[in-house]
Amino acid sequence: MEVSVLERIVEKSLETQVVDCAFPTVGSVAETALLELAGAPSRVVCKRGGANVWTGDVIEPLVCQAVAEATELPVPEVLATGSVRGPHIDPALERWALYEHREGDVLDTYPAHELATTRRIVRQAGSLLGRLHAAFEGRYDAVAGLARADGDLGPVPPAGWHAMAPDGITRGLIPVPTAGHPECRPVLTHGDYHPHNLLCDADGTVTAVLDWGNAHVTHDGYAVARAEARFVDRFRLPDRERSALIAAFRAGYEDHRPLEPAYGRRAPWYKRLWLVQSLANYGRIARTKRGRTQLARQARTLLE
Repeated sequence: MEVSVLERIVEKSLETQVVDCAFPTVGSVAETALLELAGAPSRVVCKRGGANVWTGDVIEPLVCQAVAEATELPVPEVLATGSVRGPHIDPALERWALYEHREGDVLDTYPAHELATTRRIVRQAGSLLGRLHAAFEGRYDAVAGLARADGDLGPVPPAGWHAMAPDGITRGLIPVPTAGHPECRPVLTHGDYHPHNLLCDADGTVTAVLDWGNAHVTHDGYAVARAEARFVDRFRLPDRERSALIAAFRAGYEDHRPLEPAYGRRAPWYKRLWLVQSLANYGRIARTKRGRTQLARQARTLLE
């Protein structure tokens, strides 16, 4: 990311100067920089680009504002947004946003040999997702992507194949509610909800939910199972510990919103569908040079 562009953004929007900048290795949807400033605020996060996988639009600032208005989730405040153009500016990086810097450490892994702390973190993760879904329940009537429309967010048909909106052939092969089924309850969801997108303090309290660039509208049960897989299933845990964390995640969610009645039976199917969906998304992303760069960055992060 060009430092000179960052300096122009900060000077124009916050009327101060950049003292230092760093580029986090986590995250791959947008180009991200942590900036030290000469004035107040002393630290901000700048993001450029970050096209939503479902619509190709840069929507994260609008999503953060909508979630902050509707909930008490720890979402970074949007300080300024805009666009920068020029002959040497990558069109994919034209749109930018400045966010408040939230204190906390990225949740890379769970505390070793501390099941009680891990269970509390996982329950918080479920609770935050339940609060998000409860706040936006009933606002959408179909599975959809999100795009900017007159300064607000509007639902649009999702690009590519969506597991919860399959075509007529595959719909009959999927034994869970999909788009159009009376049990399919569309809600706004994060879209990339996993431990790396949470910040926690030393006591294991979540201080921020980050990276909302892939937010979209999908079936609630599918979103819960996808998050459950990423917060619990992806870790190699003894069966008893895994069961305890699954129960904690679901209990946290149900503190704010009930799970669908057949969720326990359907969850394994939702998780299989998520794996297929991930492969389909990676295939679409890999068709562009920028997408291949993002995938390579993700691979490096996982290896590290």
